[in-house]
This record gives sequence, C-alpha cells and structure tokens, in this order.
Amino acid sequence: MLADAPVLAPNGALSVRLWIPFPHQNLGTLGAAVGPRQQVLAAAARLAGLPNPAIPRLGPFGIPPARELLIAASPDGRQVEASLRLYPAAALMLRLSGWLARNSWLVGGTVRLRGGPAEVVWEGWTWRLRAGLPADAGGATAGQPPARAEADRAPAFALVDLAAPSPPLPAGRYALRGEGADLVWRLGMPLAKPPQADPSPPVILVWVDRRPTPRHQAEALLILESEGGGLLAELPSAAAWAFPVGAMQVLPGGSILRQLTDVRPQPFGGGELAATDRAAGERARALAGTWLPLAAGESAPPLSLGGWLAVDPAATHAERLHRLLAELPLLGEEEAQRWGDVALVLRAAHGYRTLSCWLAADGSRGELRLHR
Repeated sequence: MLADAPVLAPNGALSVRLWIPFPHQNLGTLGAAVGPRQQVLAAAARLAGLPNPAIPRLGPFGIPPARELLIAASPDGRQVEASLRLYPAAALMLRLSGWLARNSWLVGGTVRLRGGPAEVVWEGWTWRLRAGLPADAGGATAGQPPARAEADRAPAFALVDLAAPSPPLPAGRYALRGEGADLVWRLGMPLAKPPQADPSPPVILVWVDRRPTPRHQAEALLILESEGGGLLAELPSAAAWAFPVGAMQVLPGGSILRQLTDVRPQPFGGGELAATDRAAGERARALAGTWLPLAAGESAPPLSLGGWLAVDPAATHAERLHRLLAELPLLGEEEAQRWGDVALVLRAAHGYRTLSCWLAADGSRGELRLHR
C-alpha cells in the first residue's frame, strides 16, 4: 500500500533513516513475496553498505496496524531509534496486553536489544524504541509530513534517507515505488532514456564499478551462459575487465585460477581482461560494445555503478559461487559472504525477470529496477 512521502526529521548521528507507510500491510506483502524478510533485508543492507534495518516485532503481534514506521540508525548500526505510529485501537490493545503480561516491549520500559539495554516509551499513539543513545538525545520523528520536494510527490512504498554518503551510495533520498508491474528504487528524478537496456540473452550479469581513486579504478564483471561451465566444476563461465589493472581480483575465483591454471589477464580496451575459459573471453570481447562504454565512463550520464541481471539464472550462479568460496576459505570469507548475500536477495526477487541498476558518477540520480 502506497502513501505520500513525509520529510524525515534529521537527528545528528542517526544519518540512515528508513520510512515505511502502513508497515503491517507493506511488510506483510514483502514477507509473503520474499520469505525470510529480515534475512533478505539484512543481506541487501550489507551489499549496500548500510546498517541492518532491524524491524521491531512487538511480541506475538509482529507489526500491528500502524500508519507508518520510521527507523533511524547511525552508520555503524550501534545507535538505533524506531517510531511506530499506530491506529488508536491497536495502540490501546497493545498497551493493555503489555500491562497484563508485564511485557516492557508493549507497555514501555527497559528492554534488551542485540545484547544491550534499550528503552521503550509511548507518546500518544506512537510507540518508540531507543537503543545506544544518550538519554537526552533527540529522536527521529514519525508522522510529520510537511512540504515535499517535487521528486517525492508520487506515492511511495518506502523511503531510505542518507544524510551522509555511505559508499558506494551517495547521500540523498531513495524512494521505492511501483511503476506498472515493475518495482523501482530511485534517487533523484528519472531519466527519459536510462543508460541501459535489457541484457542480451547469453549474459547473466554485467556489472560495472568506477571509483574516483587517484588512478580512477574501473571494473566490469560478466557471468555468461555456457554448457560446460568454467575450469572448475562449480565456477561459472565468467570474464572480468579492470582499469588500469586488477582483472584477476574481479574475476570470481580468480586467485585460485591464477594458482592452479595458466589463466592470465590480457590487454583489452585500455585495461586488462581475464576470463575463466577461452569461450568466455571471446564472448566478453564480442559484447564489449555493450559493457565497455559503461565501465569506461563513456555512457550518458557517466556511471559509478551499473548492472543488469537475469534474476533466476544469476541467483543459481551466485549460489554456486557461494558454495565454492565457502568450501575454500583461502579464497576469502568476505567474497563468499558477498555472493551468499547476492544469492539470497536474488532468490527473494524470483517473481521478476530482470534487474537493472545504475548510479550517475556525480551522485545526483540513480535507479534500481525489478522488471517482470
């Protein structure tokens, strides 16, 4: 269920804010669609470099009927405040149940959250949770919808506000909206002609990453359909490009391929290209007109991030990569965790055909679209 977007009240250190209208309906729909809702949200937050958006559960009630939910957190997730603006009947039932059961989560008082103390208070029909904050700290305030920016006038399922950059994401407001059958997260105003189209059928994943380091590092990863897979049984056929160097670090399993095989990067497109097998390298070169301009900053607008996914096959290959990397700790637990998170999020999006994502290099606008 959609609602007009409020202006989320800022609060000092709490620079990451999530707002969801009618959470009992929107989160219930999300749970029915994606299964383990909290696990999926946690995996998506890790991939985006954001704190885990822990959704409060009020005992057996879960999320009771409410007008809106606002969660504010510090970038490290140690300081958290949640506000749930309830309907009057739901608030009365909740408080009565808490009083009868002597449950501080429902009636108010000191509780434990993630092993530490937290405080629950009521302000009218609004339930509030505060953890890791000084007693006199100001709070993020739900239910205050003054003037909105033009880009926020359309109804939204959810908003994420970043008061400070959280690399790779710039500061700004990210709105989740439905557009026809699509589901779209967007930063800023939409583009009439986005810098990407649907992926070619043989391409499961194209992902580019451009970072303004002193040497302006740029990367691209392609995971490709092939009958025989890569050189290792569980390693998908893939190719990686990097500028100026570093293709083997981008290639999934690149460190073990370097040790066990003669796979080495080759000069290509001003940088270097590495592939798990000859066919993958040839296919990546044939598709260079599609992905290389994005990675090299020659698209309109130039991108810092961009990618296409065919959701179901990409999820299968992400699961294969996660299993392989988890069984070989020498490849790095961090990479295994990342591919496990990718697989979990993609499985949650199983009702969609493709995913596309782009973020302008100047941080002014971007979009993540799930397309049916």
